[in-house]
Amino acid sequence: MRKPWSISTTVRNPERLRDFLRVLKKLEGQPFNKDNQIKFQILLIQERLYIPGNIPSQFRKYYGFPYIPMPYDVAKEILEFQNYEDPPMRGRQSVNPLNKLGFSIAREGIGPIKITELGNTFLAGDYDIGHVFFKSLLKLQFPNPWSEDFSEKNGFNIMPFIGVMHLIHGVNKKSKKKGLDQTEFSIFIPTLTNFNQIDEQIEKILEFRKEENKERYIKEFAMDFYRMKSVPDKKINNLYDYGDNIMRYFRLTRYFKVSMDPLGSYWNVDLEPSRKVEIEELLGAYNGAALEFESLDEYLNYLSDISKPTLPWEKKENLEKVAQSLRDSALELIKNKNMQISQDEQNVLLTDIHLLSNEQLQKHIPLLRGINLKLKERIKKIELMNNLGLIEEMIRDFRDLKTLRKYKPEQFEKRITEALKIINDEIQIKPNYPIDDEGEPTNHAPGNKPDIECYYQSFEAICEVTLNSSSLQWMQEGQPVMRHLRDFENQHKGDNVFCIFVAPKIHNDTYSTFWISVKHEYDGAPQKILPLTTEQFATLLETLMDMLKEGKRFTHKDLYNLYSAAINKTAGLSGYSEWVASIQETVKEWSERVKTL
Repeated sequence: MRKPWSISTTVRNPERLRDFLRVLKKLEGQPFNKDNQIKFQILLIQERLYIPGNIPSQFRKYYGFPYIPMPYDVAKEILEFQNYEDPPMRGRQSVNPLNKLGFSIAREGIGPIKITELGNTFLAGDYDIGHVFFKSLLKLQFPNPWSEDFSEKNGFNIMPFIGVMHLIHGVNKKSKKKGLDQTEFSIFIPTLTNFNQIDEQIEKILEFRKEENKERYIKEFAMDFYRMKSVPDKKINNLYDYGDNIMRYFRLTRYFKVSMDPLGSYWNVDLEPSRKVEIEELLGAYNGAALEFESLDEYLNYLSDISKPTLPWEKKENLEKVAQSLRDSALELIKNKNMQISQDEQNVLLTDIHLLSNEQLQKHIPLLRGINLKLKERIKKIELMNNLGLIEEMIRDFRDLKTLRKYKPEQFEKRITEALKIINDEIQIKPNYPIDDEGEPTNHAPGNKPDIECYYQSFEAICEVTLNSSSLQWMQEGQPVMRHLRDFENQHKGDNVFCIFVAPKIHNDTYSTFWISVKHEYDGAPQKILPLTTEQFATLLETLMDMLKEGKRFTHKDLYNLYSAAINKTAGLSGYSEWVASIQETVKEWSERVKTL
């Protein structure tokens, strides 16, 4: 029976792989035998990167209080409590995506555990996640000497990253509808198992677009692919899971543009227009067929070498094409939108590309990408301003808990970021989620940074957002939020620094946790944390909208007055329950006062 390909269903969030790799690094140099396979899984449990289904009651406190260090012996006992038939297999499954993507070499009988050069780049603090996953996914191929999952015997002969590029490029040449929507991507990409199928798969996508009964077409297509007379719904549903998983990995490379609806629940994938030159070079250099290797050692050396494969645009003439394309794009935006740029940006754009060496071009191209991104962000900012329709849409969403449950975390962070930018007089609103070349989030913010950093003339703030409204909210959000704020305070000593915490609902335990920090102290000093429900945040936006309708100006000082009032009132309060009521009262009083100014 045929099977579709996938990247990793073990770790759905690509950025979580870095933590898995960090743990594996502790075992580097040791054999990946059964003992170390079990040890790797125990270490993942110890760091709460893997949570088994059954936690002994005496150990649940480590999950209720995630900041309490878990002893190794406890993690070992938790693993043993699962009574797995093959405990080493769990470690092998956990390391599989790291091996598959070329970040590590860890397999029994292959020698000591090794973190590859690409893997070490991923672990470095200043890594570019787009570059890391681009180099990784460009090497991914089926079949390969390292894995029997997708063999030549089962019809596999594909470099998926390149094959998908060829397929979307071919569809775009034949159809007015560009890219692939979520259903098309999920059905036709995981089932693209051979580069010789690309043209056939393109025709099937075009057929599918004309078909009125989409559900019937999908079932017939699945029966043909699996070579079965009847296909269980689960197998078709799995294709959607694989498609979503592949999309998440591919978009991190910034070579695929993913457009999502505001909730992040429906998406479309196309080739990234700002990398047109590089994509054309890749399509010209590779047809999508898997590369051939004479031995496993040759393949492992290929995986370990970060300089491979050689990129076609690394030649000087091709680097010049990339730089010229980016320069032209920036100049076109400046001209069409009548935009002003800084002297430094002007100097970059006026640089004679042909006088630069190969090494200088490789440094110059990221500067041009940065200018293009800044220009696009400025255009989006202008579009956001005075967009009453968008503000009204945000207000509706923030007040509708059913709608909020449909949001993806990164889309929720984006929505809050947009709302903060609408105020219009910030120095910088800086979300920490990774972005593509269009400035769209590719994932939610990493756990070691605030979700959003806000810089104003008279104060700074971080904004932490979550869709979690459960009783676990205080455990998962309380300590990290206070730690992020303290780190941010230390970076801006002497300044007024706040934290705004936004959630659909705020659990009483979360209020209590923040109350102690605000009223008394966290790590030796009190903090300025203002928890707001999305309903209260909607009131803030509604106030802004009413002022815009009346031609009045809303400034960051109005925000400062709200934040300060809510914090200052704690001096006269005796408990967090009074503070909860006080916040609601303060928001209401502030809104009425601001609108009468």
